[in-house]
Amino acid sequence: MSAMKRKERVLRAIEFGGPDRVPFSALVPGVSDIFFMTHAPARDWQPEEGLYPHTHPVIYHLNNWRFREPLPGNVQSPEFDRQDEFGCKWRTTVENSMGEVFGHPLADWKSLDSYKLPDPFAPGRLDRFDLYRKLLAGDSFVVGNLENGPMERTHFLRGYGEFLMDTVAEKDNLCRLLDMLIDEWHIPLLKLYASRGAHAVIMTDDWGTQKSLMIRPAVWREIFKPRYTRLFDAAHSSGLKFILHSCGYIADIIPDLIEIGLDVLQKDDMAFMGLEELAELAAGKICFMGPLDMQRTLPGADEAKIFAETKRLLELFATHDGGFIGMYYTQPDAVGITWRQMLVMHAAFIRYGKYPI
Repeated sequence: MSAMKRKERVLRAIEFGGPDRVPFSALVPGVSDIFFMTHAPARDWQPEEGLYPHTHPVIYHLNNWRFREPLPGNVQSPEFDRQDEFGCKWRTTVENSMGEVFGHPLADWKSLDSYKLPDPFAPGRLDRFDLYRKLLAGDSFVVGNLENGPMERTHFLRGYGEFLMDTVAEKDNLCRLLDMLIDEWHIPLLKLYASRGAHAVIMTDDWGTQKSLMIRPAVWREIFKPRYTRLFDAAHSSGLKFILHSCGYIADIIPDLIEIGLDVLQKDDMAFMGLEELAELAAGKICFMGPLDMQRTLPGADEAKIFAETKRLLELFATHDGGFIGMYYTQPDAVGITWRQMLVMHAAFIRYGKYPI
């Protein structure tokens, strides 16, 4: 009997269709079941003078966009202030971290009328990564990276405190900006990925604090739920699955996300809400994707603990003819995790991830 193709394995995990083993995203083409595509800045864009591009050096050297001067290898460090294509200015206090925004282009709502989003179809946006897909993806499940979702991008543009107040005091302007982002950036970009051979898209909106949702669940349902529905529907009508990364305490909205058609919930902190509690809430109802918890499980864990916790994780979430996709945590150095621990975790997924689990 021939081995299951990687794309089929991932689809079966997402759709609870009985994969041969738990899929794993290992970053390395030919080993990983998932191949990620991402987009580059527009070919003619440059940060303002005195600022560096807000980009990971590896991604920078993989794409065909070039900064006006040689890019420092440690550009994600406190030494360099950076800017992204949306005009947000970034700064970090630790090495190898994306940092946080200190310059908000829409700090004043008066700027909204003249504000222009980047063009998702600008020359150079996907050219190099489309070539990599053709050369390297093979039979992998291809995922296009939308990067920051409408909530995160809004608070980057406005400021976090201002965004929270906007959900109460400036709903009209907030909804106008959210609709601009979704209709003029996220949906066109996901359609671009679909046209270039992607099978899914992934988007990041971290909704949870350490104790609760960032805003009241009722407000989330009023403002964000219908807009997420539009996003998920647009992906599905384009033949794509939708993966949402959202860390922190988000238990209040997981049933809503399932209701409106989210395909995969990606969390780097699977144990945060309690593995058993999270499994009781949603295992078998939606596919989860993640590593062992990067805050509570992996830091300091020895080989025995990693194997035991991987077995426990899969027994809770991967027992429904699918329902789980494993992966590396992509910035281990920033949270005190070693690459050896990542490799041990991968080995544990291989050992315990064969169906039936």
